Amino acid sequence: MAVAVGVSVANPFYAQSLLPAVQSTFGLRPGMVLMGPMATQMGLALGLLLVLPLGDGSERRRMLTLLALGMAFACGLVVWAPSFELLLGGWFALGLVALIPSLLPPFLVAFTAEAQRGRMLGVVLSGQFSGILLSRSVSGVLAQLWGWRTIFAVSALAMLAVALLFQLRLPPLAPTDRRPYWQLQRSQLWLWQHYPRLRRSCLSQALLFGCFMALWSVVALHLAAPPWQLGPALIGSFGLVGLASIAAAPAIGALVDRIGPDRIVLLGVLTTGLGVVLLLLGRHSLAALALGLMAVDLGVQGSFVANQARIYALDAAARSRMSGQLFLTAYLGAAVCSAVISAFWSSWGWSGTCAFALALLLLAITLEQRARVRA
Repeated sequence: MAVAVGVSVANPFYAQSLLPAVQSTFGLRPGMVLMGPMATQMGLALGLLLVLPLGDGSERRRMLTLLALGMAFACGLVVWAPSFELLLGGWFALGLVALIPSLLPPFLVAFTAEAQRGRMLGVVLSGQFSGILLSRSVSGVLAQLWGWRTIFAVSALAMLAVALLFQLRLPPLAPTDRRPYWQLQRSQLWLWQHYPRLRRSCLSQALLFGCFMALWSVVALHLAAPPWQLGPALIGSFGLVGLASIAAAPAIGALVDRIGPDRIVLLGVLTTGLGVVLLLLGRHSLAALALGLMAVDLGVQGSFVANQARIYALDAAARSRMSGQLFLTAYLGAAVCSAVISAFWSSWGWSGTCAFALALLLLAITLEQRARVRA
């Protein structure tokens, strides 16, 4: 499951280290290329809202297989796109079906004892963050060798293999809620209203992931500019700083089982804040940038493991829908933050982006602290 999540989740993030090359290919004005990540994230948001609720009302293995085939087709659209407008359409389609990382964790929890849930989620989510972070390195190297479209051709073949893997290796899992589709959709509002911990997890993760995506969306542009002027391969190599958070994920999951998810979420916010401060103060140092990004990745991953453990304990029959709400708010936060950065990057630059990220984290700390006071 960790391998399948890693291969699947990488698809929406390949473009991040390729943005300077895409900008050059289509002759775009500065900042316009950032519409690419926003299109992918909006596709993800709609997929989570409209498609993922089917995870509670349909046989899960079949749905996972169809999603993998859909991602292979969307990658093919990106490879073919002759204009930036059609490329945005391909990236939007890729986001729309990129639901495997959201559907596999509740699938796993259905077969996992509660006392081991955090550790097992940590293992699977290590695959997720491996895909997110290492996608930049792989796409950067392939772009340097054979052009920026190459990674999407490779990924189309990889997703066909994932579809076959799901069909052969995953056990079937019957629906947990057999209500019609529109009743499942309406029940999402009831879940949101009924579970304060669900709302809290969604909002805090939206702020954290918005911070994460705001920084990673522009780090390629920052490193491609003077004084470094790095190429796609070297820019992509910055994804390797995430190896620390990937290795730590199972331990973080075990810590969630031991001391509870609330403390881990708050610790994740504080760790992310430390990383952003390093990025701001060390903006002229590659070493400081690497350390800062490492801390950001570790903090966001830790909070994500804890927030998933928090919501999956609420209602066993609604885990896919609650997972959808968690991922939906996270990607909406990322899309909004990417749009803000796209609009203001030319005037804000790296320092303004870091200040914006710190403001998001201050809101997340306030949210978690207010909940602790009420408790």
